[in-house]
Amino acid sequence: MIASGFSWFHLIPAVDNDTLLAGWGIHDHTYLYPTTWAVCFVLIVLGAIAGQQLKAAKARTDITQWYADEGLSVRNFFEIVIEGVRFFMDNLLSKADTRAYLPYIGATFVYIWTCNIISIIPGILPPTDVINTNVGMAIISLFVFLSVGLGRDPVGFLKHMWGPVLPLGLLLFPVEALSMFVIRPVALMLRLTGNMFGDHLVFNIMSDLTYLVIPVIFLILACVVSTIQAFVFSLLSVIYIYLAVPHTDHEEAHAH
Repeated sequence: MIASGFSWFHLIPAVDNDTLLAGWGIHDHTYLYPTTWAVCFVLIVLGAIAGQQLKAAKARTDITQWYADEGLSVRNFFEIVIEGVRFFMDNLLSKADTRAYLPYIGATFVYIWTCNIISIIPGILPPTDVINTNVGMAIISLFVFLSVGLGRDPVGFLKHMWGPVLPLGLLLFPVEALSMFVIRPVALMLRLTGNMFGDHLVFNIMSDLTYLVIPVIFLILACVVSTIQAFVFSLLSVIYIYLAVPHTDHEEAHAH
């Protein structure tokens, strides 16, 4: 039943027959919406718990306020994840840009990873194996790196797209525009969708063939793929931001 595309969210009235959001013109994959709402709700609750744990740590008056909590608390988990995200951002962006875009990149990584990893729960279909979910995230990423380029130095950004030679820009500008507005967001959404759909399909097939060792192996593989795909999407978003930053800012980042 699970391998055939069943989700526990199909038990919600009007989700099983895709009529829940028919008034909005949505007639396919209706289960995606309660699934993503559930993911957002869980992350908000966990974020609130982590915030309270961090607040409690800051309330200490001695040096222990800088210590991590004992065991793997929610706060420790988020600090480990965000510290890892900040590490690969620091390798490309300046300290100021890392601080500015860390909330977006960190939230993107955590959200995608959560949407991916819930596929290991029987009866939960990952929102990221359907392209509808990933289109929205790719468009947001597009707006972010466009706002960086056009907000920092619009003239320099357009000159970079045009190229160093004025006549050659007639050829280069359409290619750069196609790459920026089409290829980059499409690459983001297709890579994530393809890998998650394939991973989920293989896991379902192997689960139908056998019930012991092989599904466990593919369950571990699913966790690895979920983490890697969240990392790749976030890293590519950072690279696109890096490419949109004016060249003078690149030099300052390397100087730091």
